[in-house]
Amino acid sequence: MTEFNPYEAPSAVVADLVDPETLELADRGTRLGAKLLDGLIMGGGFAVIGILAAIFIPALLSRRTGGAPPTAFFIVFAVLGGGLLLALMIWNLIWLSRYGQTIAKRILRIRIVRSDGEPVGMGRLLGLRIILMWVLESIPLLGHLFSLVNACFIFRDDRRCIHDLIADTIVVKVVD
Repeated sequence: MTEFNPYEAPSAVVADLVDPETLELADRGTRLGAKLLDGLIMGGGFAVIGILAAIFIPALLSRRTGGAPPTAFFIVFAVLGGGLLLALMIWNLIWLSRYGQTIAKRILRIRIVRSDGEPVGMGRLLGLRIILMWVLESIPLLGHLFSLVNACFIFRDDRRCIHDLIADTIVVKVVD
């Protein structure tokens, strides 16, 4: 056992630098698959709540014996549905901040990084890749055109959409 020396230089763990030349871009099909799978996961949350509501609300309303008013059942389903969707969104945000991946990107083994290979900060992900794109795509008439052009940018040689260019990000394959 070594003795503690208060005058020695501190030790530090240095993270390995990422060589951008060794990163392999995710292919277009995998990116499309991740987008569709993320949509199915989030849409599945909506679908489960809708199906449960369609099954149980009429049954509960028909058996009502002077208990809670019908609006109470709608509130319960809204809270349960909102909770499920909120949990999925929080899960996605946690994985985005830790790994640069949504649930589907993690399943398909791709991730978002800065163009120099470094991890992407949560502010950049939320502010430039998600919120700014949502605002631009919400512009009446022009939003749909912008969304189409954004998606078509994937066919460039560097496979970067407009949201990738704005946020200075790339989507790469995960290497073990």
